[in-house]
Amino acid sequence: MNMAGLWKLPVIFFCENNRYGMGTSQERSSFNTKYHTRGDKIPGFQFDAQNVLMVREAIKWAGKYVMERGPLVLEADTYRYHGHSMSDPGITYRTKEEI
Repeated sequence: MNMAGLWKLPVIFFCENNRYGMGTSQERSSFNTKYHTRGDKIPGFQFDAQNVLMVREAIKWAGKYVMERGPLVLEADTYRYHGHSMSDPGITYRTKEEI
């Protein structure tokens, strides 16, 4: 990110935030859960990745943005409905209401 910012490279740093790591919620693993703000001076924004039309527009806009202005951080806010893998059914760390 440092070099991309210094050289104004046309780079998109993309974070898919499905709110869970391997069995851990984002609130338990990250002090700052607004991942799109972690680029320091590189601008960033979050968008609703549950909406396919919004994803399309965000990516189109981001592509044009970086070509003209330099790097950008995108955070795709989505939700992981199932466990992370076969060994993680996704039911031990979620409340009954969430499941």
